[in-house]
Amino acid sequence: MSWWHGLRHRIRSRVRADEVERERREERSWFVEMEKAARNRPAAERRSPSVAATSRDPHASRRSSMSGSILIDVQTAWRSYRRQPGVVAAIVLSLALGLGAATAMFSVARAVLLAPLPYRQPERLVTVWSRWESVDRTWLASADVRDIRARSQLIDGMAMWTWDRMTLTGIGDATSLNAGIVTANTFEVLGASPLYGRVFTEAEALAATTSGRTMFAVLGYDLWRSTFAGDPAVVGRSVTIDDHPVTVLGVMPPRFQLPTDFTRAVAAPTQLWTPIHNDPAMNEGGHSYYGAARLRAGVSLPAFTTELATFAVDFSRRKRNDAASQFAVFAEPIHDDVFAGVRPMVRVLAAGVSVLFLIACANAAALLVARAETRRREWATRVALGAGRLRLLRLQIVEATLLALAGGTLGISLAVFAGNALQAVGSTAIPRAGDVTIDWRVVAFMVALAVVAAVVSSLTPAMHAVRLNVVDGLRGARGVSASRGQLRLRALLVVSQLSLGMLLLTGAGLLGRTLLAMRDVDLGFDAAHVLTARVTLPATRYSRPEEVDAYFGALTTRLRQSPGIQSAGLVRVLPLGQGIGNWPVTIEGQAPGTVASGDWQVVTPDGLEALGERLVRGRFFSDADTAAAPVVALVNEAMARAYWPGRDPVGRRLRFSNDAPLVWATVVGVVGDVRHAGVTSQVKPKFYLPYAQFPAATGDDPIAYGTIVLRGAGDPLRHVAALRAAAASVDRTVPVIAVRPMTDVVDTALTTPRLTSGLVIVLAAIALVLAALGLFGLLAYLVAQRAQEIGIRIAIGAGPGAVVRLVLAQGLRVLGVGLAVGLLLSALATRGLSSLLYGVRPWDPVSWAIAPTVLILVAIVASVVPARRAAAIDPLRVLRQ
Repeated sequence: MSWWHGLRHRIRSRVRADEVERERREERSWFVEMEKAARNRPAAERRSPSVAATSRDPHASRRSSMSGSILIDVQTAWRSYRRQPGVVAAIVLSLALGLGAATAMFSVARAVLLAPLPYRQPERLVTVWSRWESVDRTWLASADVRDIRARSQLIDGMAMWTWDRMTLTGIGDATSLNAGIVTANTFEVLGASPLYGRVFTEAEALAATTSGRTMFAVLGYDLWRSTFAGDPAVVGRSVTIDDHPVTVLGVMPPRFQLPTDFTRAVAAPTQLWTPIHNDPAMNEGGHSYYGAARLRAGVSLPAFTTELATFAVDFSRRKRNDAASQFAVFAEPIHDDVFAGVRPMVRVLAAGVSVLFLIACANAAALLVARAETRRREWATRVALGAGRLRLLRLQIVEATLLALAGGTLGISLAVFAGNALQAVGSTAIPRAGDVTIDWRVVAFMVALAVVAAVVSSLTPAMHAVRLNVVDGLRGARGVSASRGQLRLRALLVVSQLSLGMLLLTGAGLLGRTLLAMRDVDLGFDAAHVLTARVTLPATRYSRPEEVDAYFGALTTRLRQSPGIQSAGLVRVLPLGQGIGNWPVTIEGQAPGTVASGDWQVVTPDGLEALGERLVRGRFFSDADTAAAPVVALVNEAMARAYWPGRDPVGRRLRFSNDAPLVWATVVGVVGDVRHAGVTSQVKPKFYLPYAQFPAATGDDPIAYGTIVLRGAGDPLRHVAALRAAAASVDRTVPVIAVRPMTDVVDTALTTPRLTSGLVIVLAAIALVLAALGLFGLLAYLVAQRAQEIGIRIAIGAGPGAVVRLVLAQGLRVLGVGLAVGLLLSALATRGLSSLLYGVRPWDPVSWAIAPTVLILVAIVASVVPARRAAAIDPLRVLRQ
């Protein structure tokens, strides 16, 4: 084996000689650089005009010296950046991605969940609802509001409101508006004051209610700006609404809305408000009003809820069947009521961007650690030339701060772009999305976190380096293998990236499969090739049932005669587009006191066919179902199961009031269940009445509004012109609004899950890229540190396969630890996703299999390049270096 010992001796001698020569060259270059800096510094001080002044003021001298030192540190940092542009760019980009996403999402969370509602002391505001046996939450009756307001000792006031569509004319084209019909004290209870003018008085509300028409209005800010050009002189003027003169009393400030406008409980946010007086002569039994109350100072919500429970018992004594229906009244904090639907989504997204921010910081930290470890000889040389160790640490702080600020600047640009995108995409899913702006307090906090992370990452290896013996540092002898401490620190950072990336991948898989499950839900209708539009008839010209029937009949007839249109009709409310409401019903043959109710829909002949609803048995409505014909009805499968179990409901009869001796309606058909309230909502019993027969069946006024539904060949938007032409030919003064395909209505209903899953998938993709770069950097660093060892292994006979396995084994060890930690984090975190999942369990095996598989594949790809580089090392070249 003497030849082996001789080979080892020659290799070591040659390597040692090469290292000594390289160290001498590097030391000479550093000495030259430091001598230039020493010669330039006195000259700069002599050229400074403040030298004479600072010599007389010792404090000024110290300040000038400090500012000059920091300036020199900045210049030195800039030179170091230029020597490693790729690493610096990667650090800045990593921080920018994390900061941009986190800043945008936390700004959204603050604007949506934390910013106060546009009311005075909103913490004292509650919404009030009623509950029935089969309905978890529904509206109040006017009598309920009167009794609560008169009897409660715990509130300062209670308001009620509903909404209606009104037509504004005389200012350009006729415009259909959503109007809030509110009691005079609504603005006082909510705690909102007008920007100009005033709000209603009780006398004005009484006069308007008694007259039966709109007399006074308060305008919303957006309507005032768009229609009236923001003219304050509009206050006191008369405008034409529903063919009546209406006096404008005031203009509300920006961002004021009724609580129901935030939740999309109505078809569109209300744009103006008109008064209503809660008169005892109003309908006692109809539950059709929203209610809100202001608690007195010091009153708790549980105390008010207990009081409402006692009132509900008294209400039941005055109303037939209420006791059997388990009638109750309850209250909710207004903030919870408004944001309950969106809070889980915002929290999940905020958690996701927090994880991404941590991954970005870990990736930047790994790069900073690697950059710092390559500069140990530089620091040792600076110490040998007289630089203080604290000065070196300060230089590291300056360099890390500059990198963090650069990442923050780029991140702010990304946050502004992301915020604008969320405003556009999330306007139908996120309340107050239009109010989202980049919060500079959030920006400052996130940048400060990035600076701290960058400084800590830079100081950790720097402190180790400056504690080294200067002679050892200048000698700079490296072993054939990298330090275990160096590798352990970088491996820990990469493991954190992989584990957090695994967490995001698991969440993205679960939410993605939820979205797919929602898209596969049978909605009960066929949205393809369907065009929809809303229409509202002015009450002054369409107050009688025959007038309403004539307009809708003429409109649908003209639409059916248009080329390419197969069927056309109207529905009162569009599925997935607006709340439908329920109605008490009496089933013929049921025992007295039996409670029955159902959601109520009103349609014209051909309306359900155009919408694509499915007929199970019997028939749809026809043109023969006129006001003079016997009253007929349709029921859905859920109502058939609930009230005629095991029997055919066709031919059975039901009635839509418990009090008035109204006619019985005969069930002529059963239609398939439609998911009206939401894609994942529970299907409730529902009945259908023809438009023409609604007044006779219920005793109410005719329904003078609805949504046009037409089905045609090809793209539904090609029929927009025919729709507007048909409407204009019947009555040019009746506006047709909200024209859109039914597929858009379905997509809007899926906006929240689509936005949530889409953003989490994007975050997971970014995290995956950062984690792959971190693993790639770790293995590349490992190969560089062990180049001599690998060269020797190849020189003594190791094949390329053995070298590749050596590098891959290191990467797989890190990946294995990251997967284990990531699976544990995912198991702990996925419980928080339960409220957002549908058709998928938190322990969905597909999602839990896909996430680690994707991470393993990406890790293998990231490991291949360093492994191939290691296998391609030339042993002779490495040993000569």
